[in-house]
Amino acid sequence: MKDLSEMREVKKYRYLFAAVLTLLIFMLGVMFSNLMDDKRYSALQEDIQDDNIALESRQLQLSYLQSDNVESCSGLEAGLEDIVRNYNDRLDNLQNYEDRSFFRSDDFESMKNLYVLSGLRYWMFSEELKEQCDDYDVDTVLYFTTQIGDAEDCDACGYTGEQLSLLKHEYGEDLLVFTVPTEFDDGFVDVLKSQYNITEIPTIIANQDEDKRLEGRASTQDIDALLNGEVAQ
Repeated sequence: MKDLSEMREVKKYRYLFAAVLTLLIFMLGVMFSNLMDDKRYSALQEDIQDDNIALESRQLQLSYLQSDNVESCSGLEAGLEDIVRNYNDRLDNLQNYEDRSFFRSDDFESMKNLYVLSGLRYWMFSEELKEQCDDYDVDTVLYFTTQIGDAEDCDACGYTGEQLSLLKHEYGEDLLVFTVPTEFDDGFVDVLKSQYNITEIPTIIANQDEDKRLEGRASTQDIDALLNGEVAQ
């Protein structure tokens, strides 16, 4: 009888040990996930801040060229290409980090806002550079959609976004695409929506020209025709 009681006591401690060990492993997993979220967030935040600092430098250079009548744009053009290339990469990183995040979803949402505003600053600078530098001849697109990344609530947005990505791959550095999420609560986004009379989502505005627009689903052929001043078939 004593042996049976001892065996039960041993089993009880085994179960208790297993429960404590499981809890410990779970807590370590939570701590590790939180640590990885922090690292991803901090790395992405630093990357975007570095891009913004680089843009500030380019803007100062452009102001200097304007004030001193120096005719040299090649350095600015190359610098902007690097910044925009980084900008495009940041979106992929942002989506990947957000998908893998467990605890910082709100923080990554604010990071999306920073990404959007950074993109619009790059768009403004690229348009200004086109005005000041005759040899800088790129096409710019403002892509009005519901949200950045996968627009699950808008099938046409998903399709048009994919088509823009395909065309971007074809055009390379000669096409700059900037996303404007209409669900983003920001005064500048509201100004752009009003200025370009955005009543349908998605909408594409090419080269800062309100008349160069596509509304609804748009294929690569449609967008290419728009950029080249043709009528899409």
